[in-house]
Amino acid sequence: MNKPFLKIKVFSIAIIACMLVASCSDDDSNNSSPDITQEDVMKSLEVEKISNFIDNMSLDNIPMNRSNAEGISKNNDCIDFTVTQNGYTLTFSDCDFGNGETVSGSMNVIVTVTDTDVTSTITFDNLSYGGNQINGSKSSSYAFNTDMGSFAYSVISDLSITLADGTTASEQGTKTYTVNGIGTADGTYTVSGNWTVTLNADTYTLATNPTLEGTFSCEYITTGTLVMTKNALSASINYGDGTCDNKATVTYPDGTTEEIDL
Repeated sequence: MNKPFLKIKVFSIAIIACMLVASCSDDDSNNSSPDITQEDVMKSLEVEKISNFIDNMSLDNIPMNRSNAEGISKNNDCIDFTVTQNGYTLTFSDCDFGNGETVSGSMNVIVTVTDTDVTSTITFDNLSYGGNQINGSKSSSYAFNTDMGSFAYSVISDLSITLADGTTASEQGTKTYTVNGIGTADGTYTVSGNWTVTLNADTYTLATNPTLEGTFSCEYITTGTLVMTKNALSASINYGDGTCDNKATVTYPDGTTEEIDL
């Protein structure tokens, strides 16, 4: 006589339990803030610092042919040069390129040179920079214009990065660099493009608007704005009016602003 009532009671408890589980799941999903915080901005810029360092190191230290690469390794005790089937490998052992951070790990390089341009594909094998582990690849295309003393190159990134604090990150997308005034004291460069940065489970879209600009005499970007978007919310990072300093102004989705150190 009590069995039907017992079944109903058990069924009701099951429904309540399911509702509680669903509620808990919703609460868990809401733990991920939809906003863009200072930590989001700073960690995204940390990924950019690593990516830009690799771009600069590749441009400065990856020459156009094997013989030059071998010459560089002979003049640096911390770099080992190895010929591969389609290119060469440079292996770094605690190399310091002048910024106080050491580089270890390998870069596998394939370079194709024509009369007007150079294309390269560089694959990173556990490259370590400042305690950050980098894997993945960068593909570059260089176009020369010797009459105007300038050149432009595009870099397609597909990087997987483990930051020094354990955060897993990645960067995918394209940046275009234009360099002017090669060999002069007034040399300048611009950076444009759009790409995505992932930090743990969060993905951010970054785009230059307007184009970022800098000079060879300053280690920081001096003007331009980087727009960072997450879940339809946007924050902007303004690099200033051309003054050489390590400052930028961030405007968050709610309109508040703050100055940060780069």
